[in-house]
Amino acid sequence: MLGRSLVPFLLLGLFAAARGSQNAQSYPKKCTELRLRREWRDLSLRDKHAYIRAVKCLQTLPAKDESLPEKITRYEEFVVSHTGASEGVHGVGQFLPWHRALGFLYETALREECGYKGPFPFWDWPRDADGSKPLKESPLFDAATGFGPDGTPGTYTTLPNADPLPPGFNTSLPPYTPPQWNCVTSGPFANLTLHLGPGKSQNFDHCLTRAVQEEFRYLLQTPNIKNIMSQKDYDSFWNSLDGWPFKDWALHDGGHFAVSGDLTNYYTSPNEPLFYLHHSGLDRLWWKWQHSKPGRLQEIGGRSSPLPPYGKVTPALQLSFGALAPPITVGRILDTSYEPYCYAYP
Repeated sequence: MLGRSLVPFLLLGLFAAARGSQNAQSYPKKCTELRLRREWRDLSLRDKHAYIRAVKCLQTLPAKDESLPEKITRYEEFVVSHTGASEGVHGVGQFLPWHRALGFLYETALREECGYKGPFPFWDWPRDADGSKPLKESPLFDAATGFGPDGTPGTYTTLPNADPLPPGFNTSLPPYTPPQWNCVTSGPFANLTLHLGPGKSQNFDHCLTRAVQEEFRYLLQTPNIKNIMSQKDYDSFWNSLDGWPFKDWALHDGGHFAVSGDLTNYYTSPNEPLFYLHHSGLDRLWWKWQHSKPGRLQEIGGRSSPLPPYGKVTPALQLSFGALAPPITVGRILDTSYEPYCYAYP
C-alpha cells in the first residue's frame, strides 16, 4: 500500500489558511508515479557515486540567499534553515513533519541543481547495529563507496560552543562524556571546510568531524525499532522515536551520537552529510507506521512548543524554513503520495 489520500475538504481549509499570496499553497494532486527511496547499501555503485557527487556539488554552489556571507554554500543554506528552526522543531510533535519537508527540499536541490537521478538513500540502522562488526566498519563509512571513515585522531581542536542546548531545555538525560572529535581526512569529504557553528550564535571555519562510538548502538537495534513501531498513537510514536525532553536516549539521539562529531550539534548537525540518511531513516519509520493501519495518514499530535505554553500540533500548524522555502502546513506534509513529494519506502 503506497498511500491513502488526505481528506479533501480538510486540505482545502489548510491551504486557504496559508499566509499571504506568495505563501498560498494550491490544492495538491495525487502523484501518478512514486520514487522508491533505498537503503544506502542497496543503491548501485553508480548511484552511490552520483549521490556523493551531487552532495559535493551543493557544497560548491553559492547560496541563493544573498543576505548570507559570501562563503556560505548552497549546501549550508540547509544548515542555516535547521539552525533557525531547531528550537521549534525538536521535542515537539512537528519534529517528524518538519524534517520530512527539509529532507525533501534537500533531495529536490540535489536533483534540480546538481543532476542526481537515483534513489534518495536512507540508513536502516539494524543492518549495522544488529551485527557483530564495529559501527565504523559500516559501508556508510567506506572511503571509496560511502561517506568516508571516522575522524583521524589528533586532527581537531575542540571549538567553544556558546549554545549547546536552548535555554530551559530538559538536561536530565543519563550522564554522558562526549568523545574527542576528529577531522575526516579521507574519503569524499576529506578536508572539507565548514563555515557554520558550533551552535547558533557563532561560526568558525572547521573540518567535518566524527567520533564513531558504540555506546549508542543499542538504540539502533531491532528491539528498539520494534518498540517504536508498536506504539498505538502518533503522540506515543514520536515520543518513543525522538527522545526529547525525556530522561533517556531514543533512536533519534542514537543515530546522531553514534556518528558523533558535527552530527551531535543541536543546531548545525546537517553539516554532516549523513544527517539526511539518518533522518530519512526516521522518516521511513514514520511512513511505515502511517501505512500500518487505516486513518494514520491523517494522524498528528503532540505539543507544538518545547516550553510553556505548550500548545497542540494540528494539520493547520505552519512550519517555517527561513529563506530556504515558503512556510508549509503540517497537513500538506502528511501524505507523500501527493505532490510535490511523490515518494515511498520499501
